Amino acid sequence: MCLDLHAAGSVTESCRTTWFDDGDVTAQGDSELLLDLRRAHRTAICPDPLSIEAQTVSGIKSCHTKNTFHRYNVSEGFVCLNSEQRMRACEDYKVMFTCSGQFCSECRTRWFDFDDPTGNGDYEVLSELLTMYPRHICPQPIAIEAQTLSGEPASNTGDSFLIYDATYGFACVNADQISRKCKDYRVRFTCPMEFCSVPTECRTRWLSSDDPAGEGDVESIPQLLQKFPGQVCRNPISIAAQTAYGIAAEHTGNTYLSYDVIFGFVCINSDQRYGKCKNYQVMLTCPSDFCQGCRTRWFDMDNPTGRGDYETVVQLQRMHRGEICSQPIGIEATTVSGTPALQTGDTFLVYDATHGLACINTQQHGGLCQDYRVRFTCPLQFCAQKPNPK
Repeated sequence: MCLDLHAAGSVTESCRTTWFDDGDVTAQGDSELLLDLRRAHRTAICPDPLSIEAQTVSGIKSCHTKNTFHRYNVSEGFVCLNSEQRMRACEDYKVMFTCSGQFCSECRTRWFDFDDPTGNGDYEVLSELLTMYPRHICPQPIAIEAQTLSGEPASNTGDSFLIYDATYGFACVNADQISRKCKDYRVRFTCPMEFCSVPTECRTRWLSSDDPAGEGDVESIPQLLQKFPGQVCRNPISIAAQTAYGIAAEHTGNTYLSYDVIFGFVCINSDQRYGKCKNYQVMLTCPSDFCQGCRTRWFDMDNPTGRGDYETVVQLQRMHRGEICSQPIGIEATTVSGTPALQTGDTFLVYDATHGLACINTQQHGGLCQDYRVRFTCPLQFCAQKPNPK
């Protein structure tokens, strides 16, 4: 049995990092020392890992490569020296660490259970989860945890995993197990602190820079930045896509080449089984500093005592003439007590700079909407045109 895990101990609750490949293969060999990795990646690796795992960049476990290792332990890291090999030079390796404690819990998502093992196995893959829950998971997690639905840590189940790391997510294949199928798993991720520390989220307008008339519909971040200067942040937190008629991308039946905040949204016509891609528009959630250039005051026109809380752009512009630009480029929403809207757990019918905010009471689970307030970010010329107060 190939055990590709070098551990210092074990705990019940732990999380796995991403894969790190900082050391290039040289004439001397390959080095992935913990001290060097922590210096380069700082908060992405815990101070005292519980274990280290190594495999080649192509995914071959270190115990299958027939290399001899000069260092392979959790306190120092990994070193392979060509001078110590009998048959072949060192492969190009990457390493992953298992951590525990505050590193795992400081900025942690909720649990996600997208799949079950009734088919080929249980697949909780990061790219698919980001598509399904684009605003609830950071695009580049620093760690992942997996456990069964009953709460048993994945490492205690005896199952063999095809994937279990923060780079790709989690996958357990039934055919890889001995005399049984995989357990039913759920996963959660640890994100960089900035994902949790954004005081208020800032949402853009719905933007469309392309249509599916050619090869498909491409709404890439670079393309949006070029077409809508000043209206798109360079480091979005999340992305949402819908058709020009307001149908969410995940309900269209289209297949996407890309749907993430790293590159943006791409739908290729030739990838579709039936017909071609729909005509899409995208909206970005940005860090709060994107909305700080030309920002209005807070507006609280409604409360949820009736059907819900409606803070729509058209109504607010009508009530507060001259205080809101005709086409805001950003919107922020919090409860009247200051809690960011996306942290309340409410579901929103509308929440974007094009239309404003609408929360419907009947769409909430077990209660009414919170009482919200909104403010808008306008083009800089809107603030420049305002008369200076005397």
